[in-house]
Amino acid sequence: MVGFGPGRTAEDMARYAAEMERRAERFEELQGRMAALTATGASGSGRVTVTVDSNGVPSSIKLSGSARGADPSALAAEIMSTMRGAQARLRTEVANAVHNSVGDDPVGAAIIQNFTQRFPDEVKPEPFTPPPVPDPAPPVPPVPSPAPPASPPGWPTETTPPPRTRKPDRDQIVTPDEPDDDDDYFNKKSWLV
Repeated sequence: MVGFGPGRTAEDMARYAAEMERRAERFEELQGRMAALTATGASGSGRVTVTVDSNGVPSSIKLSGSARGADPSALAAEIMSTMRGAQARLRTEVANAVHNSVGDDPVGAAIIQNFTQRFPDEVKPEPFTPPPVPDPAPPVPPVPSPAPPASPPGWPTETTPPPRTRKPDRDQIVTPDEPDDDDDYFNKKSWLV
């Protein structure tokens, strides 16, 4: 039978404290390693290179000259895919750092699990194919307007008179045949008065 004397408990506490101190040093080392981690991914075409920091946030995106003039939506998809690849590499780097620093510690396993959930394996997206463009409908030939019915023989045909260029009788000046008393009066007065 093992007893629980005051000396035994003090030894256990000292051992526990020493183990906790070593564990804290290992996690401090892990924190330093993780803060310095980066991961870089390159696209299959070589047009895109993305580097992510220890949190998986892009710290650098580089496009090669061949990216100029590329379809913007395809280039955006390539950047996102390359970034996810870099984040998956970061997850592997974090797992290696955790195993090298703290081993199979439950807190280390939780860190790895967190990175696995945040940055799952890259799923290769289906290549983008635009929806098919329907063939344009053939042009519809114009329908001729029906010809006006022919007038029976002997009937007058409607003809459009030529357009008039002036109002009729516009140049004709109309004056009264005989002057009246008002004319004499107004002819002697100025309109300014």
